[in-house]
Amino acid sequence: MGKLGGCDLASISWVLEIYSIGTKCRIKTKLDTSSSSAGLNWNSCLDLSHEVKTVDVYSSISCLDLRTLAVLTNSTLSSSSDPHHVSFNFLIPEGGNDQVPYYKIKAVLPDSNITVTSQKKIKDKLNRATPEGNFFASFPNELSPIVIARALSRTRYVYTSADSIIKGKIEDLVRIDLGSYAVGASEDCSKCLGDYISMDVLSAVQRTAPRGLLHHTVTFDKDTCFLDFDVLLVEPRNIKRNLIDSIAFWTKAVNLANQRDSVMLAMTLAFYNDYLKLPTNWKRADTNTDILYYDGPKNVCAEDGRQHQEKGSGEIWQQYLGPKSDSLLSA
Repeated sequence: MGKLGGCDLASISWVLEIYSIGTKCRIKTKLDTSSSSAGLNWNSCLDLSHEVKTVDVYSSISCLDLRTLAVLTNSTLSSSSDPHHVSFNFLIPEGGNDQVPYYKIKAVLPDSNITVTSQKKIKDKLNRATPEGNFFASFPNELSPIVIARALSRTRYVYTSADSIIKGKIEDLVRIDLGSYAVGASEDCSKCLGDYISMDVLSAVQRTAPRGLLHHTVTFDKDTCFLDFDVLLVEPRNIKRNLIDSIAFWTKAVNLANQRDSVMLAMTLAFYNDYLKLPTNWKRADTNTDILYYDGPKNVCAEDGRQHQEKGSGEIWQQYLGPKSDSLLSA
């Protein structure tokens, strides 16, 4: 019998047969003990007992470019098996008018179901006066994938980088069985823990954590890959109450020269051995995966706030955005 997405077709047939008579079931494959990754790799089968009625896609963009959002939207809908039940929620930087981006994208993609929200809405909900709110205000783009679950959503959602092209069926991603995990994520093995910090230092820092802040005591592996936040599957019901506090603790404790690296390292540590590794077809790449890098022209923002336009590197984006739409959205 062949395999589909890492799952034995015989197992899938069995699940379908049982589900057809109304019994819910879940199949987990054997743990991949040969991998050095921090996450548990189940070669995840689809959770076929979970009927997906709607798919909520969230994305946060730090340098507003409506072309990337339109391509993300149209590529996702074009690949979907049920595009009328896919919604998009875009978080844009503070200071702009939420309605202008909304109406421009709707003019290009009138049948799309989108909302456009300023990051200020999340900050207001979290309350800047709290440690959690103040931490998000310092790192809105890095923390958005997780903070969305606290501020905007109570149901399972997909988070993806705004500069992405979706070639796979988003429904297949949403159906993946997370078990008791809060997130499913890919890994960025171009960065490993040992490249940034000593394991002895990590162990010492772990021992200084306030009681109850870290949920388990582990021995860290220097070869553990960073989590890749290009695409996440998030189940808000499984997110631990003090997750943001844990990320904040690690961010302050590791304190790298590059603050963004500190946050990404901290998020990897906060989820250490506590996430599901997504199938490799949902690892963003240039070709031959279900999620590609956006390859068209886009705005790039410098740290001082100035913008410049970066030329595109390919033509795939043009499949999802015609010349007239490009002119409207780039204006």
